Amino acid sequence: MRITFLLEVADQLWGGVKVALEDANWLSQRGHQVTVVSRSGPPAWMPLDCAFQQVADFRPEHLPDGDVVVGTFWTTVPWAASAGPSKGVPVHFCQGYEGDNPEFEGVRERIESAYRLPGVHHLTISPHLTKLLRERFGIAATELRYAVDHAVHHPAPHRPPQSPLRVGLVGPWTVPWKDLPTGYAACELAAKAGQNLVLVRASNTPPSPEEQRTTFPVEWHQQLRPDEMGDFYRSLDVFLGTSSGAEEGFFLPAIEAMACGVPSVLTDIPCFRNHERLVGHDRYALFVEPRDPAAMAEALVLAGALPDVRAALRAGGIEVADHYRIDTHGAQLEAALQQFVGAGADLRLLPKRIPTPCDATPPAGDDLDRLRAELRQAGRRRLDGNQPGEAARLFAAARCLDEADEDLLHLTARAHVAAGDAARALELYDGELRRGRDDEHLHVGRGEALHALGRMTEAAQAFRAALAVGARTADNYNRLGVVLYQAGDIQAARQSFERALVLDPNHADARANLGSLPAA
Repeated sequence: MRITFLLEVADQLWGGVKVALEDANWLSQRGHQVTVVSRSGPPAWMPLDCAFQQVADFRPEHLPDGDVVVGTFWTTVPWAASAGPSKGVPVHFCQGYEGDNPEFEGVRERIESAYRLPGVHHLTISPHLTKLLRERFGIAATELRYAVDHAVHHPAPHRPPQSPLRVGLVGPWTVPWKDLPTGYAACELAAKAGQNLVLVRASNTPPSPEEQRTTFPVEWHQQLRPDEMGDFYRSLDVFLGTSSGAEEGFFLPAIEAMACGVPSVLTDIPCFRNHERLVGHDRYALFVEPRDPAAMAEALVLAGALPDVRAALRAGGIEVADHYRIDTHGAQLEAALQQFVGAGADLRLLPKRIPTPCDATPPAGDDLDRLRAELRQAGRRRLDGNQPGEAARLFAAARCLDEADEDLLHLTARAHVAAGDAARALELYDGELRRGRDDEHLHVGRGEALHALGRMTEAAQAFRAALAVGARTADNYNRLGVVLYQAGDIQAARQSFERALVLDPNHADARANLGSLPAA
């Protein structure tokens, strides 16, 4: 593939920039033709194995022709979306949602508009970002597992804590959600309580005046190269992660510290809790409430003083970090980009991009039938291949050619539900209701969408409507029974399952559901 990465700046050492450049290198080493395009010069802090191009802006004439163009920050997403077919399929690589950053409050509407641009594929790097994009924007993003460089970040031999206790704190003071002031306050409380400590700071920015007024010693490291960070972490006794909320997309330093065998104290926020999904426990960190310096100070003392706690945190952290490897991340990224390119090829069956809502003038006659059939077939392939987000886009494009096609309506809604976007499916069905449609299949689909959204009472009403206007089938009575049970109406659920079995004594689901009810 020919892949272009758009970076506002490439010469400043930020975590998201580093990850994008490492991805560009990995893909280049895999044999892809990769170009990083940036308004700045190249990074002095890491070598590049791919092409680099400095530009004044990201207008199409400044971009190489390619198969994929990747926006890596909200400001670059519109450029990727408008680059044109010759520059590649537009992709947004989201490493954190910028719209919740207080610094960007004045441009939040523009950020939200960038996320709502049609025709853009989205990548995320954590479950809570995937959920955020789905719930706020109806985006079915492809989630990648992040990675650390284990050649740099590997454990030192186990040792007792040093005196003074070396507490590591990484990141710029000026980013609000990093909440470094709470980390400083925690160290001050611990020092006043008698803990001999030194705060070991690393940042890509100079010290702020506020963080130079401390009652305890601070060891400062500025602009460390990525290949120097392993030694930094291995010098620590405890790593402290102070981020305050969901604005933090991943916070790579926490995993890098764990990979180096450093016991960690972390705030109880989504990006730190997400790691439980991989290892099935939370023994990789001591968790404290965000913005609670007293709890943080207590945890620092415990992590530094109790050998059993330190050993458990070290082992748990190494276990977590082992799941974040560059080859896993790179393979997922490569597969996602190849999938997006394939989906783009399917969509290019149309003579031009069909916008939403459908306002294109479709071709007539045989061409129309052929295009609709090809899009339907491509969508079914995506749906059968567990790519529901891509399937929904293809079915929606086909519906633009014939909105009266009931089968396409249900296929589109089914794909949205499978992609975790039942609200979008419900919108489709509600739109048909407003147009005067009233049939069994519509009410069943609407009930299934409401069921997926957890709106059980409304789902029951939809299934009752299906029974009222359509056939009284065992399937529909079984569906009604399920949502009645989940709504807490056990007696009505029992009656529905029993009616299903009267209609079809061999209905396995209804029999199993009836048998699972509590005794009358």
